[in-house]
Amino acid sequence: MLRLGVKQLRVVGLSLFLLFGMLASGMAVPAISGEADAATVTTYTTTANLNLRKSASTSSAILLTIPKGKKITYISTSGSWYKVKYSSKTGFVSSKYVKKTTTTTSTSIAATKFKTTANVNMRSKASTSGKILMTIPKGKIVTATAKSGSWYKVKYSSKTGWVSSKYVKKTTTTTSTSIAATKFKTTANVNIRSKASTSGKVLTTIPKGKVVTATAKSGSWYKVKYGSKTGWVKNTYVKEYYQYTSTNKTLYKTTKKASLRSTPDTKKATVYSIPADNAFESTQRVVNSKGETWYRVSYKGKNYFVKSTEVTKVTASSFKKLTYKAKVNATLYSFAGAKHTSLITIPKGASITTTYKIGNWYKTTYKGKTGYVLINNFSKVTASTGAATGSGTTSGSTTTKPSDLPNGTAITKVNYVTASNLNLRASDTTSATLLTSIPAGTTVSTAYKTSNGWFQVTYNGKTGFASGNYLITEANAAKIKSYESNQSSYLFMDLRKKSSVTAAQINAYIAKSATSSNSVLHGEGATIIAAAEKHGVNALYLAAHAIHESNYGKSTISMAKNNLFGFGAYDLAPFVGAVKFSTVKSNIEYIAQEMKATYLNPGNWKYKGAYLGYTVKNVNGGRIDSLSKGMNFYYASDSNWGNAIAKHMSGMLSYSNEGAKSQTANTTVPSRPSYPNGKDVFPAGTIAVSNASINLYSTKGSTSTVAATISKGATFNLLEKWNDYWLTIKYNGKTYYTNKVSLSSYHNYMTVKNLARVTATSLNVRSSASTAGSVVGILYNYEYVELVVDANHKPVTSNGWYQVKLNDGTIGWCSGTYLYRELNK
Repeated sequence: MLRLGVKQLRVVGLSLFLLFGMLASGMAVPAISGEADAATVTTYTTTANLNLRKSASTSSAILLTIPKGKKITYISTSGSWYKVKYSSKTGFVSSKYVKKTTTTTSTSIAATKFKTTANVNMRSKASTSGKILMTIPKGKIVTATAKSGSWYKVKYSSKTGWVSSKYVKKTTTTTSTSIAATKFKTTANVNIRSKASTSGKVLTTIPKGKVVTATAKSGSWYKVKYGSKTGWVKNTYVKEYYQYTSTNKTLYKTTKKASLRSTPDTKKATVYSIPADNAFESTQRVVNSKGETWYRVSYKGKNYFVKSTEVTKVTASSFKKLTYKAKVNATLYSFAGAKHTSLITIPKGASITTTYKIGNWYKTTYKGKTGYVLINNFSKVTASTGAATGSGTTSGSTTTKPSDLPNGTAITKVNYVTASNLNLRASDTTSATLLTSIPAGTTVSTAYKTSNGWFQVTYNGKTGFASGNYLITEANAAKIKSYESNQSSYLFMDLRKKSSVTAAQINAYIAKSATSSNSVLHGEGATIIAAAEKHGVNALYLAAHAIHESNYGKSTISMAKNNLFGFGAYDLAPFVGAVKFSTVKSNIEYIAQEMKATYLNPGNWKYKGAYLGYTVKNVNGGRIDSLSKGMNFYYASDSNWGNAIAKHMSGMLSYSNEGAKSQTANTTVPSRPSYPNGKDVFPAGTIAVSNASINLYSTKGSTSTVAATISKGATFNLLEKWNDYWLTIKYNGKTYYTNKVSLSSYHNYMTVKNLARVTATSLNVRSSASTAGSVVGILYNYEYVELVVDANHKPVTSNGWYQVKLNDGTIGWCSGTYLYRELNK
């Protein structure tokens, strides 16, 4: 075996450089086997911000600027220039601005098991001068993951450190280690064997999709029980099983110090540590592979998970309006808890009104900001005298409207900003006398709102009414100013420019918040880049868009329909409305083409600029067209949509490193893609009642002749919803088609009486309305199911259970906790 010492490696440095050149050119070279001790590599530290250039000249193009104090790896010398590598770039730097350093490298190795041959010290570094972390007894098995010279980096018990190679020897012995009971789901038909080896006798074959519990691990094998058999299965054919269940919006309050994590387990570090008495909203429950229950909660605009043992369920309550006065300077928080975002300070003596509370946190609005205050900091004001009496729950007085004012309500005094030149009129109508005009950008105060959205304000000594459609909050005014002062940002970058983001960067960002088992977007970085380049769209934006709309590929619609962008998911019917795609790839390619043909196409009505932009809403909630711009104008009702996408983009690749800035926009315009083939198929007994007359046609896609009309109040069977929004209907015994029902407002056309969707990974159908009933069938996540109805078309229920009818005609019962009724408004 050829072995090279440190000195020899230095001598052959040039030879290795030439060798790599030969490899690059395709020439054959002899293989070098063996392993060298830790080699000394030459590194330099920059003494100033230093340009990395394409060649050894100040006239050469600058590849990037290396910050002061950064380490660079030396390759070769050219006059007074060094050829170096920094980050992923290789180029030349002036030797005047660097100083030499020497480091000893450690090399990652494949996880290798060693057995200690004596009691051996584990140290903090690869040297006998390293601090002793612990002593590993003779004969123990350790796992090495890196090597530095004659030292191995190993893990033993809960410690990781370095041991001398003199006191360990490689072992091929595979040990079996007990693990906490962990559920796994088979990803293929897998053999269960008598031992942790393919030479083990096959005891039985476990079908794909079955859930088993592992209690021990030996190398890459798990010990599991299936039926009456206990044996070993290979880890490549199972994945940890997490059961995700959608729930109605539920409030939970921390009962002690709680951890918010990015996944429903403790595998990753705590993202936020939350003290007791902070409330959160949750719409999903997860039981992980260890059997622990976690809740998905919203915090600071993102989703996290909190362990069920750290929170308790709380209930909000409404009551008649009460008035309170601040006993001290009190903070208004964005939600119920002092760990939520602080919105504004309510000064001592200020009054608030409230009609809603979560525990001892009361909801109120102060100076245009709505949030929650800790009621302990306030005293209740009595209705008769207006005196503060201390917190309580008796009803307060209602402010009456002066007789000379238009119909409306007195509100807490608040400042607004005019979005344009705004007329001040004598009353709350455009036909009222014009008193004066208030210039755009003027701050006005109001304490009275009329029933039709106008506000009483005073300007230049004149008091009148201004339409709220042209007023914005001070916070919105400040946000616009902030956005517009930073034009060099992702919010304004042309999304038709080719991105320099890599598939690895996209995948790494997604992997921080999702896994291959709970996300269809996991590992799809290359797919995103290919689709973006095919249609001339920025890949970084496309990835961020998919991540934002699908919660990293974990949303119900993305998991059930491969629909990462919520395409077609109307607010009133998100799941049924969403378009179904055959693959994630087809969805990404479709959206890339659709965006380029519409929102990024100057010739399309949806185009408001080829960048993310933002939307500004008036104080009545409507969009102000003159202040809104970019994709956000039409694409999303959420004013912060563009900014949210930009944050994801920054998370994958900083704006300063995005190569798109120097690219030329791709202005080619593709045709709009056609809806993909696909449909949602409902149970044959799905009953609907028409809320208006609906025209029916004998052929899908043709409206030339009306074949029949469903009259208002008539019943029919809803059989299918196609991706192009045609419906298949059975009426009076015949099958028809219609495209006259808009799912965005389906309740104006029909109400479905007995259609439900499963929200659990799997759901038992039982012989009676109880877990004591025998299992007569199983339903799976996202599956539609027919509810049995009585003579009045009302579902048959018992103690929160629904009677259901399976496709094979079996009648049984399912817990209503895991069923969501569709199209029932």
